[in-house]
Amino acid sequence: MKKKLTKLLALTLVFTLLLIGCTAAPVVKEPPQKQPQPELPSQVQPESKKDKKLLIGFSNWSRSFEFYVDMETGMKEKADELGVEVIMQDPNGDLNAQTEQLENFISRKVDGIIICAIDSEASGSEVEMVNAAGIPIITCDIACTGGGKTLSHVASDNYLGGKLAAEYIGEYLKGKGKVAVIDNPTITPLIDRKNGFLDTIKEKYPEIEVVSVQSGESTREKGMEVAENMLEKYPDLAAIFGTNDMMGLGAVQAIQAKNMDTIVVGFDATAEACTVIKENGPMKASIAQQPKLLGATALETIVKCIKGEAVDELINVEVMTVSSENISDFAK
Repeated sequence: MKKKLTKLLALTLVFTLLLIGCTAAPVVKEPPQKQPQPELPSQVQPESKKDKKLLIGFSNWSRSFEFYVDMETGMKEKADELGVEVIMQDPNGDLNAQTEQLENFISRKVDGIIICAIDSEASGSEVEMVNAAGIPIITCDIACTGGGKTLSHVASDNYLGGKLAAEYIGEYLKGKGKVAVIDNPTITPLIDRKNGFLDTIKEKYPEIEVVSVQSGESTREKGMEVAENMLEKYPDLAAIFGTNDMMGLGAVQAIQAKNMDTIVVGFDATAEACTVIKENGPMKASIAQQPKLLGATALETIVKCIKGEAVDELINVEVMTVSSENISDFAK
């Protein structure tokens, strides 16, 4: 009897175990955990857009002018300070060459563009082309008036410079005499200088007569030719205002060739102009710009534009009169 009971209990246990095995939930294996990938070393990580060095395109006016060489120097120094790269191009006063340079900037996908417009009116199509490419653009020294949208214009206070030239001549002549202007009507800063000069003569020196205003095309040769004609027509001409030093120095040559007493006031205070002033030549004064500061300020401005920061539409840089009275203090 005892053996039968033991056998029955054993069979019951086997049956129970089989029943549990049939009704237990299936075992689900967990998928293997994805192991985190180790970070790439910093030197092989892809460069993020945030850390990418900004690339700026600059189309100058002409390196044949000391002024524009100095402007590039100021821009290069500021580029090193800000950690940006600048592609500097020289169209040498050629509008078509400048257009090709801007096309190259666009194809290279620069972040921003600065131009000294070769021709203020004709350069409008260049600005429109850059606008269509969606690249921020500003002007430096010479504005664009012919179309398109520039975000800012960085320039010397050229109207003030013309005013200072008029005041120097007005005081030198003691408010009386005949004067003439050699300008370039295609370039906005030179137009502003002429207007500042003419307005001031009219307002402050009513006994000074402006007998001639002619274009010297921004060159020494043309400035000399125009001055020769002026001196021939007006042998009592007391003063000439050249709206840049190249034209003013051309006038100096014409005056010296005729051995006349006409005085000249120029604009830019180039090294050669300052030498003539020091030697008490016909050029008695020149209005000094700060081309290095212009270049640095233009670069700072385009970087702000690229970053979406607000900038003024016009940023003026201070000018001053350089004459025999302060020539020794003026650093060139």
